[in-house]
Amino acid sequence: MEHPWSTALVTGASSGIGEAIARRLGAAGIGVVVVARRADLLADLAASIERTGTSVEVLVADLVEPADRQRVADRIGDPDRPIDLVVNSAGLAANGRFVDGDLEHYHRVIDLNVEALVDLNHAAVAAMIERHRGWIMNISSLGGHSPGPGFAVYSATKSFVTSFSESLHEEVKKAGVVVTAVCPGATKTDFAADSGLDNDLPAALWQTADEVADEALAGTAAGRAVRVTGRINRVAGAVTTVLPRSTNRWLSARVTDRI
Repeated sequence: MEHPWSTALVTGASSGIGEAIARRLGAAGIGVVVVARRADLLADLAASIERTGTSVEVLVADLVEPADRQRVADRIGDPDRPIDLVVNSAGLAANGRFVDGDLEHYHRVIDLNVEALVDLNHAAVAAMIERHRGWIMNISSLGGHSPGPGFAVYSATKSFVTSFSESLHEEVKKAGVVVTAVCPGATKTDFAADSGLDNDLPAALWQTADEVADEALAGTAAGRAVRVTGRINRVAGAVTTVLPRSTNRWLSARVTDRI
């Protein structure tokens, strides 16, 4: 499909969904700024994309660090080098019983999944409203649609991302700016392995990062406020909106017990 963008910035671009999106954009001839902590992986990604003839800018940054976050925000807001599409894909997982978890890690999850995302959205919206043009894709999760026992902090951050994105979508759409929350379910990435889901769910529930990237880009280009990826996930997401909250909690707890 044709995309409406000339330039894009992708956080979390060194692996998983972020990497898949960056590669898709590069293959479409869209100049891309790739952002992540791991310089070696970013260099490999940039070299791969550049072989297609597409320009790539590497920005090594740990978005939990305020100074690094500000550098990325400044790049997004640079009026001399406008960004059409900002993809916020960087994220951290946290799983297990809340009381057994490391409090410092929980704060890093919140800092990255929520605070950094809010900061970069603010930078993007300010620049895009000025130009009356722009798209923001915030990678959320199907896990944010209902309570997540065993993933309490992570699920709460993704619930925030979806709600925040929907609210922002309505605020800025008349100014020519699109904000889309992309909500994947189980995706075969290192992130899934780190979060304790890998190989614990039926094969039919899994998507690849490339499949998620294709749906995410299509949904954002179409101006959707929310895009749940995967047919089964869309059914599951729709069901959670009509069930009582007590039932959602019970079902979530049963799923957690299984994994």
